[in-house]
Amino acid sequence: MVIINYIVIGTDCSGKTSLVEMLSDITEFKVVRGSSFEHSKCTQDELFNKFLEFTKMDSVVFDRFTYCNEVYSLMYDDFAMLSDDQRRFIEQEMKGKAIVIYLYADDEILEQRFNYRGDDYVSLEKLKYAKKKYEEALHKIKDLEVVKFDTGKMTTKEIVEQILLNY
Repeated sequence: MVIINYIVIGTDCSGKTSLVEMLSDITEFKVVRGSSFEHSKCTQDELFNKFLEFTKMDSVVFDRFTYCNEVYSLMYDDFAMLSDDQRRFIEQEMKGKAIVIYLYADDEILEQRFNYRGDDYVSLEKLKYAKKKYEEALHKIKDLEVVKFDTGKMTTKEIVEQILLNY
């Protein structure tokens, strides 16, 4: 399988931005913010259509995706959330042309990063809750390969090298 899209997911402070930037620099793939607080401030149908647009893109490193919407929309009442059927449909549309890269770290490392960086939207408690919800969301992924990397044990460069070597 030739990967033409990378979907990078994980909690805040897991190293997504660093990985997305390095992967994009090396592959020359475009970076697309695949899910965000801004994307979720719409109707469910509008959100679904936005993700459908993403499925038509090639040579992209997605910084977050539908799985992030599932995790974070549960925490915020005013965010649109895709249904399981919509999420499965989008995943099927990406089948054969994307891989999901899940970044994580131990709670202590995430807390250190969070305390150093801070965040405008997510508290430390919500970050820990999100980590648990990501694990649940990952189990629902059926049509895409998921690879997991512990950013507390590997550098961004090492992770990118593994991705390019194996995918």
